[in-house]
Amino acid sequence: MAASLAAGCSQLPSHDDSYKTDIPAALKAASLGISDAYADVSLDGFTETLTVGETVDLPAAEKTKASPDFVRDVIRVAFDGRVLNMRSLDVAFRDSDNQKIDVKSALTRLGAAPSYDNTSITMDEARTISEGAGR
Repeated sequence: MAASLAAGCSQLPSHDDSYKTDIPAALKAASLGISDAYADVSLDGFTETLTVGETVDLPAAEKTKASPDFVRDVIRVAFDGRVLNMRSLDVAFRDSDNQKIDVKSALTRLGAAPSYDNTSITMDEARTISEGAGR
């Protein structure tokens, strides 16, 4: 019994994994300057984190930091019409040279409190940011 319990704990809870194709396709189609995107879920203990990452072409003035408007738009597109039951959202942007783009200041300016590597926020924070995108 212990072996079956341990095996069950090492697997992600079952859910619809259409986000793996739907979110990247939506991000690429959104005319945000995203050339490549992915979405995946990781499990840390019992906490599921949705990671949304992309390669973006930012204006020269924003090469190292994403603007709050851009981050809000990415989160809005990722959430648009989707039920995402994960506990947190990790956003990871890279430029065309594969250099990491800072999102912490944008997330903070959007009212979130980023944790873990400064790119992860709660799903409640992400939903609030997404809902504020239409204002």
